[in-house]
Amino acid sequence: MNSLEGEVYMIGAGLLFSLGTLSLWVEGQRLKRVAAQLFILVLGVLLADALIHRLPNALAGFIYGTHHHFASKGLRSDK
Repeated sequence: MNSLEGEVYMIGAGLLFSLGTLSLWVEGQRLKRVAAQLFILVLGVLLADALIHRLPNALAGFIYGTHHHFASKGLRSDK
């Protein structure tokens, strides 16, 4: 994870915390609904970003990591 992506996650976590506490403290029903919808939006964006970036890398690491163990010794490049 590069520094920009880490900063985005930190900002997203701060927004989630702020919106969560705001939705608990707000008295008006309409403001409470808006805060809850923004909370769900930020959470959805963070989860979508994690799925887009992390899941393919984890799958590729798993596939190529297991492939390395099953290759015959004559075909390996790490002799």
